[in-house]
Amino acid sequence: MRAKHVGFLLGLFCFILISSLPTFVTFQSAATGILSGNGASITPSALAGSMQIVLALLTLMIIWWITEAIPLPATALLPPVILPLFHVVGIQGTSVFEFGMKNVLPNYAAPVIYLFLGGFLLAAAMQKWKLDRRMTLWLLTRGSLANTPSSILLGMMSVTAFLSMWISNTATTAMMLPLALGVLSFMALKPGESRYGTALMLGVAWSASIGGVGTIIGSPPNGIALGILNSTFANDPSFDRITFLDWMSFGVPYVIIFVPIAWFILLKLHPPEISTVPGGKDELEKERRALGPLSAGERGTIAVFVLAVFLWISNPFWSRLLPANLGTAMSWIDEYSIGLFIGLLLFVVPLNIRQARFLLDWSDTRFVDWGTLILFGGGIALSDAMFKTGLATWIATSFVDLLGSPSTLAMMFAVVFLIDFLTEVTSNTAVTSMMVPVVISIALRTGEDPVALAVVAAVAASMAFMLPVATPPNALVYSTGYIKIKEMMKAGFILDIVGWLLTVGILVIVAGWIFGVVNF
Repeated sequence: MRAKHVGFLLGLFCFILISSLPTFVTFQSAATGILSGNGASITPSALAGSMQIVLALLTLMIIWWITEAIPLPATALLPPVILPLFHVVGIQGTSVFEFGMKNVLPNYAAPVIYLFLGGFLLAAAMQKWKLDRRMTLWLLTRGSLANTPSSILLGMMSVTAFLSMWISNTATTAMMLPLALGVLSFMALKPGESRYGTALMLGVAWSASIGGVGTIIGSPPNGIALGILNSTFANDPSFDRITFLDWMSFGVPYVIIFVPIAWFILLKLHPPEISTVPGGKDELEKERRALGPLSAGERGTIAVFVLAVFLWISNPFWSRLLPANLGTAMSWIDEYSIGLFIGLLLFVVPLNIRQARFLLDWSDTRFVDWGTLILFGGGIALSDAMFKTGLATWIATSFVDLLGSPSTLAMMFAVVFLIDFLTEVTSNTAVTSMMVPVVISIALRTGEDPVALAVVAAVAASMAFMLPVATPPNALVYSTGYIKIKEMMKAGFILDIVGWLLTVGILVIVAGWIFGVVNF
């Protein structure tokens, strides 16, 4: 609590100090360079003053996000208050505009927000009808998956990672944790005394974070990075947006490779003290049978889920597979509109028409993480202000002047290391919102590829494996008593290093044909 109070006051102090100081000379020079030959009808002093206000806002939001002085989504609401209040101006091409409400608030309704809203509503339906639990128990009772401790660990991690591709990592962990604790209780393994208990708890938390990388909707940093890219290059005809399938082409191999590696590390660091699980599969099978036959709600949710995945994956090919006229007529449909359609569909698929019962009703939106959606908007709004006032360009120029122009590969490792470190102690959504605009600007300044670095930044924000405070899944499993802090830090540090290498390695291999990156 004391840290929050200090953070609140420190953030306000820094904002007041930076915004009230005379305009920095370095900002004057940067503004002069930006406007040179631009033709925009604005003086360097006016643009430099706006850069300074945005720097003050950035500092305030960073401090409040890091210390959680106020709720993270509340901090994300600062841009539409501060920017119009201080009459901040920006440039777009040769046009000059003021950041009024009509310029700032559209960032809180960016298309990527509706993609995540659709994903959150789909997850809400799965949770409401307990389809996620049925899927988990069904998968864990396949073949010999529940016969040995090591196979149970791999099964738990695989199922958790798969669910986390579609449901928030927090909700996935909260759902998987009782199952994992039930397994440990059945084995009579007590907290603080079991190596296998430590491995299983860490496995659930880690795979929830890893699985979020698999799809755009799997983890908020993915969507934030995508939203900032789309906002930054909205007027660039050469920019090819990242589709749902593009992301999966990178994310799914990442998950498929990383989960077994994490499983192997856990077995080496915390080898199970028992070799067999007598009746383990029978217990899980008993739980599955207790759920009874599929309900109408579950069947409807499965149908909508399958439709959503099919539409998201097939969307990039419609223009080539459909007749020319139809393909052109449907060209406006993208992953964002599909997400919105899926969310709406859940409210109109009937279970009982006479009783007006549907898959979801509005009370079920309590499952939706509305705060994360506001965080998306705040991050995109902050990024928009940084780019259009020239602050992001100034930060990138300062970085290059200080460190030179490293290669894309070196930049990737630097970005993944820095963001991984920050996300261990700070919200990954906040870190992504703060760092992606800077990373993109540095890439543009050095001639490197901004898409590759933005994707690396988003993935690195999901690699918080070392501390309980780093991410909710870590906190949830730590609270069980099966994990000591030193065990989490040791195992998490090893997995972090593997994650750095894997993230950069996979991106280097697939970036050329997915994201258009060819030079490293």
